[in-house]
Amino acid sequence: MGIKKVSAKDIKINYTFDLSTKDLKPEPVFFKQERVEKAFNIVLKTEKEGYNIYVAGPEGIGKITYSMIKLKEAASKKNSPEDIFYHANFEEPQKPIFVMVPAGVGKKLQRDINKVIENLKETVVRQFESKEFEDERVKLQKEIEEKKQEVLKRLKEDAEKLGLATIITPSGIQLLPIVQGKVSPEFLKIPEIKVEFEKKLELFDEKFRDYLRQLRELDYQLFENIRELKEKVSRYVIDNAFFKIEEKYRNLKQVINFIDYLKKHMAERIDIFIRWKMFEGDLLLQKAIEREIDIFRINVVVDNSKQEGAPVIYEQIPTFKSMFGYISFKAEMGILYADHMSIVAGSFFKARGGYLILKVRDILKNPLLWENLKRVIFHKKIYLSHYPYEEIFPFHVGIYPEPVPFNITIALVGDSLMYQLLSLYDPDFNRLFKVKGEFDPVVEIDEDVMKRFPVLIKNIVLQESLKDVDAEGITELLRYSVELSGSRKKINTIFSILTDILREANAVSTEDIITGKTVKNVIKDRRFRLNLIEEKIKKMFEEGKLLTDIKGKKVAQVNGLSVIELGDFSFGKPSRITAASYIGEKGIINIEREVELSGPIHSKGVMILSGYVGHKYGKDTPLALSCSIAFEQSYGEVEGDSASAAELLAVLSSIGEIPVRQDIAITGSIDQLGNIQPVGGIKEKIEGFYSVCKIKGLTGDQGVVVPSRNFDNIILDDEVLQAVEDRSFHIYTIDNIDDAIKIMTQIDPLEFHRQIKEKLVEYYRQAIKGKK
Repeated sequence: MGIKKVSAKDIKINYTFDLSTKDLKPEPVFFKQERVEKAFNIVLKTEKEGYNIYVAGPEGIGKITYSMIKLKEAASKKNSPEDIFYHANFEEPQKPIFVMVPAGVGKKLQRDINKVIENLKETVVRQFESKEFEDERVKLQKEIEEKKQEVLKRLKEDAEKLGLATIITPSGIQLLPIVQGKVSPEFLKIPEIKVEFEKKLELFDEKFRDYLRQLRELDYQLFENIRELKEKVSRYVIDNAFFKIEEKYRNLKQVINFIDYLKKHMAERIDIFIRWKMFEGDLLLQKAIEREIDIFRINVVVDNSKQEGAPVIYEQIPTFKSMFGYISFKAEMGILYADHMSIVAGSFFKARGGYLILKVRDILKNPLLWENLKRVIFHKKIYLSHYPYEEIFPFHVGIYPEPVPFNITIALVGDSLMYQLLSLYDPDFNRLFKVKGEFDPVVEIDEDVMKRFPVLIKNIVLQESLKDVDAEGITELLRYSVELSGSRKKINTIFSILTDILREANAVSTEDIITGKTVKNVIKDRRFRLNLIEEKIKKMFEEGKLLTDIKGKKVAQVNGLSVIELGDFSFGKPSRITAASYIGEKGIINIEREVELSGPIHSKGVMILSGYVGHKYGKDTPLALSCSIAFEQSYGEVEGDSASAAELLAVLSSIGEIPVRQDIAITGSIDQLGNIQPVGGIKEKIEGFYSVCKIKGLTGDQGVVVPSRNFDNIILDDEVLQAVEDRSFHIYTIDNIDDAIKIMTQIDPLEFHRQIKEKLVEYYRQAIKGKK
């Protein structure tokens, strides 16, 4: 291609629109993100172990929004997952049991159980105070009492045969001697009677014990009969209370099994309801008993009654509590206490059967949270967390609820760097997140992009409740997106930037619609807020504190171009590059490297210069050359190889003592064969040199030389574009160093190389002569 002078019409951005957002309907817009779409498709279709997705891309590109759209679309085609409730484990109270029931059943069952409990509070006492119960109890007591009297009668007869009397006392049955038909403990004071009495006791002892055993058995039989009666009545009351519920849920086996389990243990603890009624009116005691009654209630931790399809949850602030749930402890006597009613579910429980979106940086802020997340995916069980109580508060009565099966697809959202780091340093990561969907922040502009870009602006307007944008405003937003992409043929897809611009435009707009002029002013104001350091540097050029020449020619001095990155803002400035050559054997000396101010890429670029000089001039004559190069007035690290073409020109100018134009700045990377390679920051570099020329005075000859392969990257603001159109500022593209030599020295490259060769031969001769 050789040298080409760029005209204004070649680099103008000519995209325009003729519709405002008023004329458009919103719809989801994501330009050319086929990788992400295919990644989601494979995850949603596979749904196997480890098929979770990592959604990569820069902040503001729409990772969360896109994930929500795709997952909600898939979720709408799935059935709503089950409700989950916990109930008391009567055998092991510290291990509550979960039951899963169809969506919507959980809350209904909870209400039904509560109604039964309220019913039993009244009916149980009534039933136990009924005439039927009392008659049956009295009947049982009477039957046993008759049997006891029969035993006592036989005991009395057998005792009297041995001259012993049976006396019933509060402490039991007592035997006393019968003397002359009389019975008195005073007889035991007479030694002869006492001795005889003890002999009789010894003879009667075995039989006496047998009678006592019979009496105890009758007492136990009475207790058992009354207990069975109470159980029978309890079962009757409870069966009546649960009859309608059992009919209602007869087709749900898990509910019927739970009700049978609950009824059994409720009957065994029927006294709780009796005590509740007994203490009616005593609020303090009733409250204590109410806590006991809670053992019969159920705790619905996941309610999907209003859920349509599978759940899609975006956990914005992931913590142990929000993700795993927690146990709401109560303080009693200085001890933390909890039961199954204290369980609160987290996102893992609520997202079962659906999808969970998490930001990787938020998860990794707590390493324990990351490890527990992996553990859940590995073991497919959701354990309720005791964190932080188990670590910092040992005095608690903990419960360990039965773990719930894990059935969730996770979308982990983050940047590409975090994906690479996790892939390298976490051996589990790629097993758990088998699919990566990466957003492309810069895409080619085509007919589809042009057609849908206004719809994107309409989406932002509606989401943010902003004024509509006219056609010129949409055009300015597109131009700004193109500028951010760094190429006239591409567009930046980080649309959060456009959202911020529209918010600010909406705030300052005085019309009913956001116009192109308003958008332009907002973009200009944003730059003004960020460019303080750029203005300070421009002032230093104006005051002459930063030395630079923009007129005439000079030997061994070239205006290179550099970019200063400030995180949220970058700008270009000319850098004065100088070289000093002399006879020696050190080759090209990088002063920045010598003082450890040269980055590795810059150092590599300087070594490539040595390769070019040796390849071009040292094939038939040894080089006796030492040449130092430096970025003048540079006080920080120099990095990158975009100034290597300028450095080579400075070196060759110094060797051949050939003056170089100062009104032309150059940027470009060079290889060892002299080819000019593309570099970054073209817009900033051109505008940076233009601003310095404007400060010091435009002559009409000034300009910039850039690699031809950066032609599409020449995107200029209106002022510089106008200067190019007016031919007061010029832009040239080149392919190789010979093109640069022709422009910068205005000498034919062959003649230029001949002069350099002669000087290097002379250096060598002088070096040989000096050695002799």
